[in-house]
Amino acid sequence: MPKTVDVPVELREFNRIFETIAYRFGWSEVFTDFLDYSVACFLDTGDVIVAERLQKKYQNHYNNFRELFKAWIMAQGTMVKHEKDWYDGLGAFYEVISSSGKASALGQFFTPAPLVDMMVELNQCEIGAGKRMLEPACGSGRMAIAFHAHYPGNYIYASDIDWICAKMTALNMVIHGCEGQVVCMDALHPDDWRFGYVVNPWIRSVGGVPHLVRIEKEQCKQWRHWQHEKAIIQARKQAETERKKEEQKTPIVREEPRVGKHGQLSFF
Repeated sequence: MPKTVDVPVELREFNRIFETIAYRFGWSEVFTDFLDYSVACFLDTGDVIVAERLQKKYQNHYNNFRELFKAWIMAQGTMVKHEKDWYDGLGAFYEVISSSGKASALGQFFTPAPLVDMMVELNQCEIGAGKRMLEPACGSGRMAIAFHAHYPGNYIYASDIDWICAKMTALNMVIHGCEGQVVCMDALHPDDWRFGYVVNPWIRSVGGVPHLVRIEKEQCKQWRHWQHEKAIIQARKQAETERKKEEQKTPIVREEPRVGKHGQLSFF
């Protein structure tokens, strides 16, 4: 495990519980399974399959995930106390364990918090304006939750090709009270869609209880937008192809040169 001094103070309890599981099962496995466990906790339908899989795999250690979930929530509460506060505990811990050398399945680093705040403030938006913010390659979702902290009341679309990042973003957005969609997809290739969630769709009518709802690609606004754009591009290509075919069918009339009065060739 990483040295305790490398773990942010607010995540020390989270790290202590994490160690009790990871010493046996591996850092990357425990972290990714914790993401699945946490997503299941927020899903409107729960996830029996995930629960059964984790119970079978971890047996007596399964209850440690509940304590780990609680420690994460407590760390978030410690760091998010004021207006415009946001905190990416999952991303911070992910960076610590992925830099330790043993978590070979992990290994990403995210934009530092001060830089995120600066970028958000440069892209000013109104509070409660109902604007739409798109963040492809969202990482752990720092830009999304910072945008919401500075300009709440807007709708956020986030996507990442990495499923770990997509789930971290979904969890970060749901716990910060964001509204939007998070999908795992390749933003450069719209047909490469894997899974997605609507974040807090009913939060205004269920007393502020955070929740996630699974969606299929047909319900994903980003996927539908890309499909619309792709259809326009394909239509333009088809029209261009048809135009070239018509040009090839039209005979080209070449006028023969005439001989002028003084024997010069002339086209006039």
